[in-house]
Amino acid sequence: MKKSTASRVGSKRDPRSDRKHGKGSTAGFSVRELGSTTWPDFERVVEKHNGVWGGCWCVAFHLKRSEEKQWTGKHRALKEKLVRANQSHAALVYDGADIVGWCQFGPPVELPGRMSGYGKLHEALPDWRITCFFVDRDHRREGVAKASLEGALRIIAAKGGGTVDGYPIDTRGKPYSSSFLWGGTEAMFAKLGFRPLGAIGTSKWMMRKVVSNRTS
Repeated sequence: MKKSTASRVGSKRDPRSDRKHGKGSTAGFSVRELGSTTWPDFERVVEKHNGVWGGCWCVAFHLKRSEEKQWTGKHRALKEKLVRANQSHAALVYDGADIVGWCQFGPPVELPGRMSGYGKLHEALPDWRITCFFVDRDHRREGVAKASLEGALRIIAAKGGGTVDGYPIDTRGKPYSSSFLWGGTEAMFAKLGFRPLGAIGTSKWMMRKVVSNRTS
């Protein structure tokens, strides 16, 4: 009994995460756009996860290869600078007052990193890119990624719509830890109307959807 009590006291797990939303369900979540007013909430959840993805602070796609060394160790400052200048976008998923995940998106000029796949597939650049997802470790398998993708598409529609590309992973028949699915899954994108443009790796796809300026 003492061991169990100590385990609970020492855990960093948010007790509210035991209130599951149900697999695949987005009920109970709300979505807000990353910006100056939501930056403190974003900052808090990134700090909780030690900068996410090894200290990335979700800037990898903001940087060209030639710029990466310049910003080594300064990702937090760069992210805040971009957010406050309205040059970094994300759909933030809230569970109550706390962010539990997000989907980063933006036009190619804002997210120029890792663009080589277009050349391989001979595709025109999209109007928008959906580059990556993050889900709080206490809220995985609750539908957070889906809620963030749906939210990103709604925000994109409100900004005028256009072609939207994503880079999900095909997980069929392959074991993947949810902590490594930063590109989302092919099945999730397909369910929301994305069509495959082609493979850009052994398990990664480039997928595209046209979003109108009225609906997602």
